[in-house]
Amino acid sequence: MNKETLFHIAIYLAASALVFAIIYFTDAYLNISHEASISWGLLAMAIILNRVESFKHVPGRVIFIFIAGLITLRYFIWRTFDTLIYVGPLDMVGMALIYAAEVYAVAIHFLGMFVSLWPLERSPMPLPDDPSILPTVDILIPTYNESEEIVKLTAVAATQIDYPKEKLNIYILDDGATTARRNNKETSQSAWERYHRFSGMAQDLDVHYIAREENIHAKAGNLNHALKKTGGDLVLILDCDHVPTRDILKNTVGYFLKDKKLFLAQTPHFFINPTTVEKNIGSFSNAPGENDMFYHSVHLGLDFWNASYFCGSAALLRRKYLMEIGGISGHTITEDAETSLHLHNRGYNSVFIKRPMICGLSPETFDDYIQQRSRWAQGMTQILILANPLLANNLTIPQKLCYFNSSFFWLFSIARLIFYLGPALFLILGLKVYHASVGQMLIYALPHVISTFVVMGFFYGKVRRPFFSEIYESVQSIYLLPAVLSVILNPRRPTFKITPKGKTIESEFTNPMASAFLLVSLINIVAIFWAVSKWVNYPIYRDVIFVTFSWCVYNTLLSLATLGAFLERRQMRSNHRAKAAGEVSILEPDSRKYINGQIRDLSMTGIGIEVNVPFSNPEPDRDIMIAGHDSYGERYEFKAKVRANIKRGNKTILGLEFIADDKDTFAKVVRFVYGDSQRWVDILDSRTVSASSTGDMYYFAQRGVKGAAASFIYLNNMIYVLLKRYLQSLRIWIRSSHPWIKKETIYEGE
Repeated sequence: MNKETLFHIAIYLAASALVFAIIYFTDAYLNISHEASISWGLLAMAIILNRVESFKHVPGRVIFIFIAGLITLRYFIWRTFDTLIYVGPLDMVGMALIYAAEVYAVAIHFLGMFVSLWPLERSPMPLPDDPSILPTVDILIPTYNESEEIVKLTAVAATQIDYPKEKLNIYILDDGATTARRNNKETSQSAWERYHRFSGMAQDLDVHYIAREENIHAKAGNLNHALKKTGGDLVLILDCDHVPTRDILKNTVGYFLKDKKLFLAQTPHFFINPTTVEKNIGSFSNAPGENDMFYHSVHLGLDFWNASYFCGSAALLRRKYLMEIGGISGHTITEDAETSLHLHNRGYNSVFIKRPMICGLSPETFDDYIQQRSRWAQGMTQILILANPLLANNLTIPQKLCYFNSSFFWLFSIARLIFYLGPALFLILGLKVYHASVGQMLIYALPHVISTFVVMGFFYGKVRRPFFSEIYESVQSIYLLPAVLSVILNPRRPTFKITPKGKTIESEFTNPMASAFLLVSLINIVAIFWAVSKWVNYPIYRDVIFVTFSWCVYNTLLSLATLGAFLERRQMRSNHRAKAAGEVSILEPDSRKYINGQIRDLSMTGIGIEVNVPFSNPEPDRDIMIAGHDSYGERYEFKAKVRANIKRGNKTILGLEFIADDKDTFAKVVRFVYGDSQRWVDILDSRTVSASSTGDMYYFAQRGVKGAAASFIYLNNMIYVLLKRYLQSLRIWIRSSHPWIKKETIYEGE
């Protein structure tokens, strides 16, 4: 850490201490009514400014952040100096845990406001007219155990990217058919079959195929092996289920021509299907997706501070700078963010282009969802411990804070579990963990809690509905906790695990992982009933009882809503359909005239179209011709088969299946469905809708009641199975130990 950095840190700490002292000593000489006026007055100002559009932009944005920060800072000062009272060793432990969780939450709150101070929204950078000055580009598509259909879709789309073909090379990097796997007796047959299928597919598509000797260092090792065998100036990395649009290079390569120190152009990850949580609670079709807040709000703030980092896919990188650090970093299992940290530390730049230009797949099951999030949590915790951004020598202070925020955030599982169980410790075990009166809570705590939701709406209102973050973090918290703790105990232990994609779910069921979360929910429910007894028997503690009781009620409502995420809904589609818009023409079978229709949804296998009657409704399985255009003006014609024909009032809904029985037609369908990035922009815009916090709470509670009921049924079934197995074991033991007992006399009614 150089002297200049130390000087800046000293200035920031001194300024913070000064503000801290002013607030503390000002409050010390104010009476309760004045303190209440300040707290609620600041909150009222924040709520009003949140509704004024001009304050969403700098400099008004800074004023809002300052006011919101004062509300939280006043709460934190009060919490630190007025509520931490020692009454006993066990009480002290519980009180310290809750306070530590609050310190974490306040730190994340302030870091989030800093990151989002000035979001930078870049437009795509057009290419120059002279193609001779364009850099060469290698497209790397790493794969391990994904199906041929998934990889082929991405490879075909890559061949259709608008870029001079003589400057473009595409590589399928197959780690599922390494030499070691082909020579291993257990994996030999499947590896050889995969090798022939994938190498044949690559040859058919006129792209390159690379299978290395051994699977070492997982995805990072696969990419680094390819980097040594390829030579493009720039490298576009695509996960094998991330299908690129035609314009991904046209919109990103220009930035590398403009800035010679640029090492990264990252684009958003857009997903055609919901995460399992979004699917199970039924939120995906009418609300922003779980990833939208990160890619369409947080990352814009990171970009302003030159701290946008590599997210593993949908990114263009400069090979020269990558090779300076030995390629993709592999000391942690989040090799992407680690790579960016090292390159930013060398003084190189990054940009983030908000336009979605790939379409990928989210995990289809809750188990796979948790596996993916566990990898992210473990990898970012590894970065926090092994490569602490705050100690990096050459990062700017904003970059340090941005990277620290991105890695420190993943400790939320520890804080979240403490918040779930902390108030119950007082109500059930009698631990005195929170010392405050109801009046103090109304003056300091409640304005702070409300302001956090106001801040969320201010920063992320268009990409995150109220309470969604609470649900997403809650549903992950219990299951990420062991993963994070294992890294803290042994930072080098985690290994990279591929997230399965393309799974199907044949029937609805309650995921067994609900059991642990249901236990936490039951603890809070028991604590609520315990509070009634406490209220009657301990009137001296009624203020604290009311505080912890209210906290447990909130936890219960949140847990009931979250339980709805464990209802695994049926998922039989291997090709997910996305809601889409646009006009197409259908060749009317009888009149042989084209009739206009509106696209309702779209996938690789088919299209849903709405047309007005009169229309000679074609019978199912009949062939039909459709024609349409993309946003570039290119015309498409397809032959399709009628699979559904539904009348709704004066409308007719047609479900059509594309007939893509040859290579060229398949490529044309890929180009139409996935090639137009405007399609993904329109879908995102359609999901950025506002909703009330009350409505969301009611909706989630409604879903949660269903999830809770299903979870109770699951637990009853599990208890029944365990009891039955116990009785069977007991019967076997009795028979073996007492052979004189007749078989008929033992549990005749079982």
